[in-house]
Amino acid sequence: MRELPMSGRDAAGHLYTVDNISLKKDGERLLPVMGEFHYSRWEPEHWEEELLKMKAGGIEVVATYIFWIHHEERPGEWDFSGCRDIGRFVRLCQTCGLKVWLRIGPWVHAECRHGGFPDFIQWSEDFEPRTNDPGYLAAVKSLFDHLAGQLSGMMAKDGGPVIGVQLENEYGHVGGPADPDVRHAHMDTLKQMAIDAGFDVPYYCATGWGDAYVTEETFPMMGGYVDAPWATDTKPLPASRNYLFRRYRNDPSIGTDGRREGRREAESQAERFPYFSAELGAGLQVTSHRRPVVSAADTEANLLCLLGSGLNLIGYYMYHGGINPDGKYSTLNETQEIGGYTTLPVKSYDFEAPINEAGRLNASYGALKKHHYVVQDYHRELAAAEPVFPQTMPADPEDLSTIRMALRRDAESGIGFLFVNNHQRNRSMQAHPDVSVRIGLPGDGCIELSDLRLPADTMGIIPFMLPVGEAVLERTNAYYMGHLGKRHFFYTDGWDAEFVLRVDGETRRISAPCGTLKAGPAGSAAEWITVLSRPEADRAFRFSDGMYIAGSIRSAIYERENRKILLTEEAEERIRVIREDGSVKELSAGAAGHAFSGAVTFSPEAEERDEEGIAARSYRLRLDGMENLTERGAVSDIYLVPEYSGDRAEVYLDGKLIDDWYTTGEEWYISLNRFGYPRELTLRIYPSSRPIPCTWGSDVYYERPVESGCELKGASLKARYRIIPEEP
Repeated sequence: MRELPMSGRDAAGHLYTVDNISLKKDGERLLPVMGEFHYSRWEPEHWEEELLKMKAGGIEVVATYIFWIHHEERPGEWDFSGCRDIGRFVRLCQTCGLKVWLRIGPWVHAECRHGGFPDFIQWSEDFEPRTNDPGYLAAVKSLFDHLAGQLSGMMAKDGGPVIGVQLENEYGHVGGPADPDVRHAHMDTLKQMAIDAGFDVPYYCATGWGDAYVTEETFPMMGGYVDAPWATDTKPLPASRNYLFRRYRNDPSIGTDGRREGRREAESQAERFPYFSAELGAGLQVTSHRRPVVSAADTEANLLCLLGSGLNLIGYYMYHGGINPDGKYSTLNETQEIGGYTTLPVKSYDFEAPINEAGRLNASYGALKKHHYVVQDYHRELAAAEPVFPQTMPADPEDLSTIRMALRRDAESGIGFLFVNNHQRNRSMQAHPDVSVRIGLPGDGCIELSDLRLPADTMGIIPFMLPVGEAVLERTNAYYMGHLGKRHFFYTDGWDAEFVLRVDGETRRISAPCGTLKAGPAGSAAEWITVLSRPEADRAFRFSDGMYIAGSIRSAIYERENRKILLTEEAEERIRVIREDGSVKELSAGAAGHAFSGAVTFSPEAEERDEEGIAARSYRLRLDGMENLTERGAVSDIYLVPEYSGDRAEVYLDGKLIDDWYTTGEEWYISLNRFGYPRELTLRIYPSSRPIPCTWGSDVYYERPVESGCELKGASLKARYRIIPEEP
């Protein structure tokens, strides 16, 4: 065990430290769940609700990049107003009970113009950025000082929520100098400058994949994406090895657009540092030339494989999508036209995230949430447990028949977790209807987990030797999703779950049909077990007074001032609440006279042509039903859902671009609340035959089938309601 040279106390006196295994608080091991949300890519009046949705999804730490160009586009023209008010955002995180990890750069990438550098930094002829050039350091000092002024009192030592800072991003891997000595000196300088400015926190990190440079002063944050929209071709990628349980930590697919060949990777340093992630891909941001679509199963399996392989800090990128703010002098998106690695939408940064650019829940939100509950309940045991891999492992990601498993068992408590994955993105895995796993225990002991059912695309966490009530759950074939007090929740994919309980040295076998609430009679240890179906588990929200199961995968339940609030796209919805004692209560939620009724009518407005034919078509959209929506309390948003054929589309309000979308085959939901519920919009569509020019050719890789053309086929309006559930 090796202590790393960083630590700090918060205002309450709690000591935060880190060793080569995990973060620690007062000596107790931590395994935090962190999610990225960019404050400047979201409107400030809705920050609080979005943060509460993140918290309800099991997020404990909010990570956010700070984009230099969002605050200082031209020298000395500082802007911390509106969506750029970083101080207000961090204070709201604290109000919501969330910690904060600031990724202060100065270079951040994040598919931003110049990686977040203002033009005057990127194109400076007076100094070399990302080095210790005095001119560059003077500009960085000004940035750090201005940010610290906005964040005064927000560091943990002062009673604030900020516990960590990331310096630079992909330094030496995507951009930056090639000389290791220059990189070393610069990273050490950046850390000292951050501390001098006021960013005095317990933890400092840097991204560590590829050749990114990490020193003793910053521990590495790794990543893992299930595809690579930045890849330099338009062909399907090989099967991702992120769906394997494995000993390596480095994802070779990250940053392939900017990697320098033939240089040392950080993998050789892995054992010196804990295994943390800042960019476990919770989705993907599409580019002009690559349009992958990530499913909930893709994201869930990625999490389980990394967690089962020893990950001790879950950091998602992105957990919450958004929209780029307007620049005063240019757009703020990355584009090859100005030297960027890829070309992205001017406005949209949806990222196919668990919470998307319109604030809607994707199915991945629920798929991940149930595992976050397990991590919250057993973070100490998991963080202390090194991964153990089976004797027989898949040869490579194209091995679709070998069973994929890994084990983490805490030696002190004896509690163990078997991680199972039978999913490989864009492949068909072999089903395994009856599997037994023999686990050796200290000494000559062993335990056998039998009757495991592994159909294709199933995955989960199976506990063993788990205390339940006054008993010990020796084994089960059901997946675990944590506990509420003494009540433990499991789920299956539709089969009967079997539990072997050991009570006072006696072993008892019980069976629980899928979907029942109690697995055993009252008065027995089994009465503390509840079994759900996988869809119910994905719709479940855990609070101190019960497990709330929403009626739709798109519905969110969060808590504010001790009141449960439901966000739903259904005019009527029922919620089932399971209490710790096993009792069940039904709640109802309805728009009650506030149900939205509206429609879209549209007509052609203009057709642009050149020597190659149609260049774009524009349509005028009239949105009926937008009147007095702010006075109708149940309506929290109206989504515009256009149906079109084309490579991409843009939406304009009074001639100003407000949102855009690269076609993927998935529906595009446009939040109208954020634009004040306009009555008229203009939709501009670009033909499939006219993609944005790209360094790697004119082809576009579509993972899903899309219809070619250049036409608006229809458009609809869909309401989202904000309701306080009540007993019927």
